[in-house]
Amino acid sequence: MKIERLEILRVPPSWVWLKVYTDEGITGLGEPYLEGHPESVIAEVQRLEPLLIGKDPRQIEALWKAMYEAGMGYKGGPVTMSAISGIDIALWDIAGKAAGLPIYQMLGGACRDRVKVYRAVGGTLPYCVEPGLPYRAGRGKRPFADRNDPQTWARAAEELVQGWGFRCLKVHYSLGDGLEAAVWVDQVAATFAAVREGAGPGIDVAVDLHNPHPSIARQLIEALAPSRPLFVEEPMPVERIDVLAQIAAQTKLPIGAGERWMGKWPFFDALSRGALAVVQPDICHAGGISECKKIAAIAEAAYAKVALHCPLSPLALAASIQLDACLPNFLVQEHNEVNDWRVGADTYLGYGYIKDPFVLGSDGCVAVPTGPGLGIELDEDGLKGIMEKPWSSQRG
Repeated sequence: MKIERLEILRVPPSWVWLKVYTDEGITGLGEPYLEGHPESVIAEVQRLEPLLIGKDPRQIEALWKAMYEAGMGYKGGPVTMSAISGIDIALWDIAGKAAGLPIYQMLGGACRDRVKVYRAVGGTLPYCVEPGLPYRAGRGKRPFADRNDPQTWARAAEELVQGWGFRCLKVHYSLGDGLEAAVWVDQVAATFAAVREGAGPGIDVAVDLHNPHPSIARQLIEALAPSRPLFVEEPMPVERIDVLAQIAAQTKLPIGAGERWMGKWPFFDALSRGALAVVQPDICHAGGISECKKIAAIAEAAYAKVALHCPLSPLALAASIQLDACLPNFLVQEHNEVNDWRVGADTYLGYGYIKDPFVLGSDGCVAVPTGPGLGIELDEDGLKGIMEKPWSSQRG
């Protein structure tokens, strides 16, 4: 089997998909994308394409290494790694289809047949948008509520748990990197506690602090500690792992990070310093399925859990779920709320994009597909309508 050509698809609202074609008629799907820089990643995929043409797509490790070392001594970086990630996912899809096996079966077999998924929750009540439209398109239609009132946060959590079926939530705060954010610490603690109350007993709730100043992070962690978050994500700017390790050493709360780290090396650095209880590589940025499997193994040796970052399309979610299925140290899976759709009492993820979209069960989990490769088929009829909508370079 040989690779014949690569095709880029710009899929609304903002996704970039890749199709890899082979001479045996088998095609693979991947998602080479970087938030805010889609055209740069597309150009990088095109630069790497000559390295792939004529090669056996099942030689994934060799091709990964060739792409990583194809920069005249300049290795890695978010653009190159996002391109490699999307190609890697497509190659695994081809390999699985050629073997007649789901990807997780080729990576050691399933540890689970259902994957727990979490959803973002905040100061607005949950709503859906039509497939192919950005989440902001529904702002004028969402239920009115006072986002500064902790009870709004509680109501949103209750609805996502009792109405939509989620058994894990994550609260997002973006306070900037200035010391002025100190005035919001008490409000953060109050709204997070309200989410805990609204979600009810037995529901996991994590928190993403979105890179505040380290001094503010310490205050936030202390204020959040009584509510016992599942983990605290990115409690400082991403540049310095040593400071992240200092923060982790000063708290008993589990710390998570890694959505903007490329390749296994920063994860090894952070884990060797004891900085992380949860690793959060993005399968579309960190190096694809191949590299994220290695990151998970390094994390397992450090007693850390895996919660893959995934704010992109249902294709990225499908790739993540294949890896989740075979990880002994899996914790929970993120997904992009723009991909949610409600039909009656059921919550679907990926409706309009894929046939048999993921269905959220009463256990807050989705079933792992058992078909070959990524285990999904594109919904060609649904995509016809989606592809007529505007595409944006800004995510979701």
